[in-house]
Amino acid sequence: MQLGKTAVILGGGGFITRQFFGDLSSNTLEVLMVHRPKHQDWSLPAGKLDRGEDLAECALREVHEETGYVCELGRELGSVDYLDQRGRMHQVHYWEMDVVDGSFAPNSEVDHIMWVPLEEASDYFSNPRDVQILNIFMTLAGNNVLV
Repeated sequence: MQLGKTAVILGGGGFITRQFFGDLSSNTLEVLMVHRPKHQDWSLPAGKLDRGEDLAECALREVHEETGYVCELGRELGSVDYLDQRGRMHQVHYWEMDVVDGSFAPNSEVDHIMWVPLEEASDYFSNPRDVQILNIFMTLAGNNVLV
């Protein structure tokens, strides 16, 4: 994609949640974070678009490659734009996702995953763009998501 004369690198990613039931009277919505050793950060799983795939396919593929989870798409949450260390513009589109199968095994891109209570997630994300997607999710979900 071109914005003006600058090429934009497109990508997709997932905002994966699950219900965690602590005891009979409480449950918590958790979000999945991945640790990328190359960047030494905690982020949402995401990556670049491959030739011939659309953004949703990219998001599902990247989530599977990084986490081992097969997911189903929920709502599209929007996109974030950022410049990488080489000055290239990226635009990554995110979807809500639910895990339907799979399991995590450390790989070359992700060495750890962590399920974090939604209300604590902004304390763990390394990049403001992940917090931006968290805020979009919280706005769309409304206050009842933390009950």
